[in-house]
Amino acid sequence: MSVSASFQPDHIDATPGQAAALSLHLQNNTDAERMVTLRAGGGLAAQTVLQTETIYLDPNEHFEVPVIVDANASLVAGPHSCVIEVVDDKETTSAAATIQVATSEAWSARLEPQRSKSASAGRHKVVVENSGNVPMTVEFVATSAPEVSTELAAPAVNIDPGKTAKVEFRVAPHAKFWSGTSVEHPFSIAVAGSNGDRSDLEGTYEQGPRVRSWFGPAAAGMVGALLLGTLAWFTVLKPSVLDSAREEAAELDALQQADLDDRVTAIEAAAEEAAELPLGDPTDLRLTVDAEASTTSTQEFDFDATGSGRILSISDVVFQNPTGAAGRVELLRDDEVLLDQEMANFRDLDFHFVAPFQIESGSSVSLRVTCTTPGPGTEACEAAATIIGFVDNV
Repeated sequence: MSVSASFQPDHIDATPGQAAALSLHLQNNTDAERMVTLRAGGGLAAQTVLQTETIYLDPNEHFEVPVIVDANASLVAGPHSCVIEVVDDKETTSAAATIQVATSEAWSARLEPQRSKSASAGRHKVVVENSGNVPMTVEFVATSAPEVSTELAAPAVNIDPGKTAKVEFRVAPHAKFWSGTSVEHPFSIAVAGSNGDRSDLEGTYEQGPRVRSWFGPAAAGMVGALLLGTLAWFTVLKPSVLDSAREEAAELDALQQADLDDRVTAIEAAAEEAAELPLGDPTDLRLTVDAEASTTSTQEFDFDATGSGRILSISDVVFQNPTGAAGRVELLRDDEVLLDQEMANFRDLDFHFVAPFQIESGSSVSLRVTCTTPGPGTEACEAAATIIGFVDNV
């Protein structure tokens, strides 16, 4: 190689959130002037800053290029490789240095909302953010007065670097009351991290009566208005209304009869026309998809791939989520999304269409599943769709 490159030293320690300074040494091994181009590579390419990218080297010249690597807080603790590629004419060489990113354990927790109000139960969320660069385990312990019970969705969570976890928290009173003033129930949640740090979250659940204070006056007002309306009806309005009603009833009967005759005629005509429509041959299809956590999987069915000129009319679709997984399920015609549902909203969900979806020859119908959280006891989101319809010849 006309120009050689190396880092000196080739190993350096870095603190998260700070910049690491390296020195790239270039040596022109020829008796001619050389021009080289530098470019960053490896896993730290996005964090690497070169003082210059084009360098002219005199014969047998040695040159040092400062290289700065931004060891930001999002970098996972451990060794990372900084690679610089050196391009000399048509020849390429590279130099690599190892940056050992130190461990940073930091997290924060908050309660959302800090205060809730309900006659039945208070609902909150404990939000924990991992701002360090190593996975963190956080445990929760709730404390409250004996008049209420507390329930955490999970006693502990594991949080990856840079991620946020939300844990549902519920406060329920042992006894409810119909009327009276609200009662406050303070509670606290002790949050302890695997790094030894601890945070105490304070909150309040305000228990209200099952019947609001305005309900009595509102009910009395409604009864009074009803009595006044009844008296006015029998003394003033009813006699005049009866006379007008008799006259309008005769006219209305004639109009309604004519309208009814028109509707019957239209329905009979539509029934005759529908009876002549070809429904085609009934068919059914089942698409099944297993998607691992944080991935998307698709099963595709190519309809009438020979292109013989048929149409699949889909009249019914039943989505199935037997394990209670969380994620998203989509029904597609080619690349067009026809139905889009959150898996957490259903176990079995059916759709019946007045105007069917139509799949032409050569097109495909697909089931796409994006898995967020597999169901209990499973390692993947298991979803399916049963499709019912008719196949017609064009």
